[in-house]
Amino acid sequence: MNIQAATASDLSDICQLLSTAGLPVDDIEALRPQGFMVLREGGRLVATVGVEPCGSVALLRSLVVVESLRGGGVGAALIEAAQRRARIDGYKALYLLTTTAADYFARFGFLPVARDEAPAEIRATTQFETLCPATAVLMRKMMSHHPYNVLFLCTGNSARSILAEALINNVPGHVGKFRGFSAGSQPKGEVHPMALQMLQDAGLPTAGLHSKSWDEFAADGAPSMDFIFTVCDNAANETCPVWPGHPATAHWGLPDPAAVTSDESAQRLAFHQALIALRRRIDLFAELPFDKLDRMSLQQKLHEVGRS
Repeated sequence: MNIQAATASDLSDICQLLSTAGLPVDDIEALRPQGFMVLREGGRLVATVGVEPCGSVALLRSLVVVESLRGGGVGAALIEAAQRRARIDGYKALYLLTTTAADYFARFGFLPVARDEAPAEIRATTQFETLCPATAVLMRKMMSHHPYNVLFLCTGNSARSILAEALINNVPGHVGKFRGFSAGSQPKGEVHPMALQMLQDAGLPTAGLHSKSWDEFAADGAPSMDFIFTVCDNAANETCPVWPGHPATAHWGLPDPAAVTSDESAQRLAFHQALIALRRRIDLFAELPFDKLDRMSLQQKLHEVGRS
């Protein structure tokens, strides 16, 4: 399901879809459509949802799915994508207003709250002030920022991405903050023995590490990623699968240590250098203040880490 961040060219289609569903559009243009996500089929807009910034919290709004696709999980996927966006952007809570779907949103962990408990930034929104009736139920879900799902990609998924997966799952001082995964566009089917040896020498667990296709993480039911990093130039230049949700991405390219085949000591040194470089980048990444960075600033920081 290819849910994408909306662009200015989506604005008229978003307004038309909302109008057809009987939802207000008076304030959509002012949002330009910041925070909206869209799903298209055959070029036609079939679903949308918005995450409106409101200081340290956000308002989930304007959730619409065309009638022919309702009941098929599209709405749930949009809500999941909106929550992931809210977590990555560092919002403490996600609010919404609904007149008819309180039971539906409760399935996703949203709980009713008194309208007078809404933060001032939520009360100041056009949705709260004028567009939604006073009888609309205000609901809230506190955002949990742990763990973040992180996927490392390379071509063979036998060396660099395997090292990165093991490192992200064992960051000193941040254990449990991330869930690391790795995959390859053309997986070799086995982990390079030197990668396993290097991890063992570093005291890192290797159980469960295996070479696999990146298609596994684009399939239905796969864990949704918050961050995706390519660690080899080939993978960065290949056409990736469509990832569920809207993960932040960056290229953290490194030389392939497995390509060093002159002798064992030279290869060991290459793997050691790759491990050190990845550890440095992952340590920098783990220290980023996710709750204080907007999407654009976060993306810039991720690229800076890749150049370190």
